Amino acid sequence: MSLPPRPLAEPAAASDGEPTGRLAGRPTRRGLLTAGAAGAALFGLAACGSNGGGSGSEGGSGKASKGSSGTRTVDTAKGPVKVPAAPKRVVAINDFPMAAMFDLGLTPAGVFNAGEEYVPPRDLTRWKAIPKVSDGVGGAIQVEKVAALKPDLIIGIDAQANLPYDQFTALAPTVLLPFSKSKAPWRDMSDQTATVLGVPDALTKLKQRYTERAAAIKKAHAAVLARTRWDLLQGGFDEGNWWLYGHGSPIGGILADAGAVFATGSTRLAEQQSVSYELVTGKLSDADAIFYYTTNDGKPANLGPKLFAQKSFRQLAATKAGHLFGSVYFLPGGYEDAIAALGDFEKALGSL
Repeated sequence: MSLPPRPLAEPAAASDGEPTGRLAGRPTRRGLLTAGAAGAALFGLAACGSNGGGSGSEGGSGKASKGSSGTRTVDTAKGPVKVPAAPKRVVAINDFPMAAMFDLGLTPAGVFNAGEEYVPPRDLTRWKAIPKVSDGVGGAIQVEKVAALKPDLIIGIDAQANLPYDQFTALAPTVLLPFSKSKAPWRDMSDQTATVLGVPDALTKLKQRYTERAAAIKKAHAAVLARTRWDLLQGGFDEGNWWLYGHGSPIGGILADAGAVFATGSTRLAEQQSVSYELVTGKLSDADAIFYYTTNDGKPANLGPKLFAQKSFRQLAATKAGHLFGSVYFLPGGYEDAIAALGDFEKALGSL
């Protein structure tokens, strides 16, 4: 969550079962974001909810206090920051806050460009209309492009490398959300973005939808869930390597909420890890089914086609059985993405 969404820090390929990092798959968020028609760069938050604070997720940006002259003070990864009570031109320099804004029905003044092919179809029209502030797809964020949008608030995450933070703060209040402390960024960054924007309770209905959908899948598909073991993967970015995702990764947590039971590879791995092609059989041999990351046209994302073309991959039991199931929501950016990932998972269960 770049040129395809690349990891913020790409660990070297590993040959054992130890996790090598939590940032795989998206430099910002990966897949970009929620339904709607093309939106204007301006948006108004005043009608969306209270300007007061609220409790959020762990790691900062979970609290806001009222200030004077139409401002509030929020916790961030850089410490307390005074932000507008009702910001109207927000630039999302990372796609996690962008996803949250889309979930809230808001349109950023500008966004980071992680690649059109990773934008969920429901968001594509709106996303195309928003000015991009990065240097091409997956490139560095350009201060000049941000400045030209005259933001009154800038939101990113603390795991973004080489951000010119001081230059951003000279343009507008800048909030870096504590991604590095989160185990479920799609949820925590959404909650914290809502708090920063002064609408901490605006995602309540989406949270309820997610909980209800996961519970419904778990109940309706109990039999197939009990007999199926899943592995989770992404095609990877470096020649000869792919990414295996574990039970504690964001997508692992979402599928687990719906009752998924994991095969050995994803069970032994807490989060995610880069793995060489030579270990395809060893890591995936006992999976009954595989859930993997796709672009918005349904094709395996990143170097997925090369992975799927490997003889060892073609000989897997899951492959031979036709139990390969893809989702563009594999690297979710917010609640709508998580709900959509559950929907894709349920479709897969329905075919087993």
